[in-house]
Amino acid sequence: MKHQRPAVRGSRFFAVSAILIAGLVVLSFPLTYFIPLATGSKHFTLLRHLHGLAFFGWIALYVVQTRLVRTGNVRLHRELGMAGVALAGAMLPLGLWQAVSAAAERQAAGFDRPFETSLYNLVDIVVFGIAMGWGIYEATRRIEWHRRLMFVAALNLFGPAFSRWMLRLPLPFPWVDMSPNLVADALLFALALHDRRTIGRIHPVTIGAALILIPLHAAEPFIARSEGWNALAPGLFGFW
Repeated sequence: MKHQRPAVRGSRFFAVSAILIAGLVVLSFPLTYFIPLATGSKHFTLLRHLHGLAFFGWIALYVVQTRLVRTGNVRLHRELGMAGVALAGAMLPLGLWQAVSAAAERQAAGFDRPFETSLYNLVDIVVFGIAMGWGIYEATRRIEWHRRLMFVAALNLFGPAFSRWMLRLPLPFPWVDMSPNLVADALLFALALHDRRTIGRIHPVTIGAALILIPLHAAEPFIARSEGWNALAPGLFGFW
């Protein structure tokens, strides 16, 4: 009988992929945030600064956490986990607040569909919240589930960040809208290869994330532009 290989406790995959994700996230914001902030060419509200601080803080902490596990410092990893929980707890209301504020700005500017991109914001918030909350629950129960759920949470932040570059490309609808998240989802295939190499099978979290997120992200542009969503969204976001 063939025995299943045990998971590698200090797996390099999550540490390396965390650095890759963090690097791509940081490189996604020079034109829309860092340079305008440094030059004073654009004014940002306090809400945007707080949202960005929590966002970058969580990504930075994710890099540190995966590195700690890689080097075997599990005790400090667990202690810093509380900071990750606190940041995630701040990111959810900040993300929703930012989504509402952005919709109000688009509505005031006279956009035809001011709530179109609100769907992306809502999906991102819900997916991150589920992955993060479930990952916290699994932290002391099933470590391999915890690792992959945190990876999914990180991917969910990478997609929206990467959209800053993708939206500048001359891509037609719906590719311009779905491509940022689909690029992020492509890293799930790398995770699947890692699963096969380390545990001998594709992990249920990897399979579930691919089966749910890829179709969802492909359908988002069509739902976002639909009459049904744009009729429902104003009430959903408190614009009565």
